[in-house]
Amino acid sequence: MTASNAESQDTMNSKSTLSVCDAMRDNTDEIIMKIESLLPSSIESFADFQSEYLRIARDFFGTCYIAEKELLDKIGVDQKVIIEFNKYLKVLSQYAISEIDMVDNLQKIFVNNAISAMKVYDDYVKIMLSSYAKTLEHISSMLPKKSE
Repeated sequence: MTASNAESQDTMNSKSTLSVCDAMRDNTDEIIMKIESLLPSSIESFADFQSEYLRIARDFFGTCYIAEKELLDKIGVDQKVIIEFNKYLKVLSQYAISEIDMVDNLQKIFVNNAISAMKVYDDYVKIMLSSYAKTLEHISSMLPKKSE
């Protein structure tokens, strides 16, 4: 039994009655805490994956360099061709970096919009819950008192 389960059990034992809202809140809290506890390891796992991918890419070009230099030296490729090829790759690199920046900005915009949408939804839910509470209060006032 997790600490959260124990707390929920204690809450139920300390109260003579358990409300639907208590049950929903406690169980929702347990799920949210589990998701929150996994977030750091999920981020770390993705970062490890990306680091390994980039390490492999760097190693590939490091190994390629030795074999390629030897071959190009043997066949006598003109240095001007390599310089022009480097210029071409710089243009492609700048394009790729620009695309990466654009995707990063789009992700930030997406997250900001999603947070804004959640805040609007939260405001709506609060209004609806307030209305629901007033309705329950009204209905409760119309019901006869329960004799104890």
